Amino acid sequence: MRHRLLSLVALLASAPLPTAATLAAQQDSAKSQTWRVEGLRKAFCIEMLLAPTSHALEDLPTGYRAIPASEAAGLHVALRSVVESQPEYAAWSPSSLCFLTADTVHTSEYTVGDRRRRHQLLFATWTVQASGGSGSVGDVALDVFSNNDRLIRSARLADHILHDATLQVGLVPAEDDEGVPSTDQRFLVKLGKSTIIWDGRPARDSSAVRTQPQRAWAAAGARRGIVTGQVALAATRERPMVGALKVEGKGDLAKALKASPTRFAGHAYEGGRASISFAR
Repeated sequence: MRHRLLSLVALLASAPLPTAATLAAQQDSAKSQTWRVEGLRKAFCIEMLLAPTSHALEDLPTGYRAIPASEAAGLHVALRSVVESQPEYAAWSPSSLCFLTADTVHTSEYTVGDRRRRHQLLFATWTVQASGGSGSVGDVALDVFSNNDRLIRSARLADHILHDATLQVGLVPAEDDEGVPSTDQRFLVKLGKSTIIWDGRPARDSSAVRTQPQRAWAAAGARRGIVTGQVALAATRERPMVGALKVEGKGDLAKALKASPTRFAGHAYEGGRASISFAR
């Protein structure tokens, strides 16, 4: 199926899964961590449908179950159209892979970044819509990543598990029929055994951000219990992404993206700053 490019959807959970309100209250906890992100390069999400047989769902916290698209409230029109036209996917669950890259991150202990802006910091989340023990629905993390060891350790202080990732950003290594090098940009991320590649360019037209996206999630803690996290953007502009998504590897994430009947990248949010919060 042809992949579609649509807008980022902000999905905030309702109690007891995390919401903006509950996360704000939890910041008083001694276990909380808040990172201040400056020099926001890019933030965008890839939306998909996750098969109910995916091995990744085995990592859901005890007491949580993935919500089939047929039961999801506010299902995005792109996913809804797939479910309506191909009912066999009604049992699949809405899932999101979100990326944030930036120049600098300030934690409570130190500042991480490259003053020469040669190396971007990466934060990524893979979530699925799921319900908790009380029946409330929200995003639950299947995995969370960073490409910086110090940030991984900082999150661990708040009992959050982040896995190592790598990021490569540059021009697409290709030429046209006349030998002219490509001017398209490549965004390549390795997340475990999965490689995600976006080759393309930002649309020429950009606009001021009308609504600043936020995403909240719950996850299994490093030691015990449930932890919560949130990304809140304060970007200066947004624009559609024009290009092609490629997926390589044999990890659970790669398999999920390849199997999804549709996957699409939303608007890219650029400039400004953001915050990333972790709490119990």
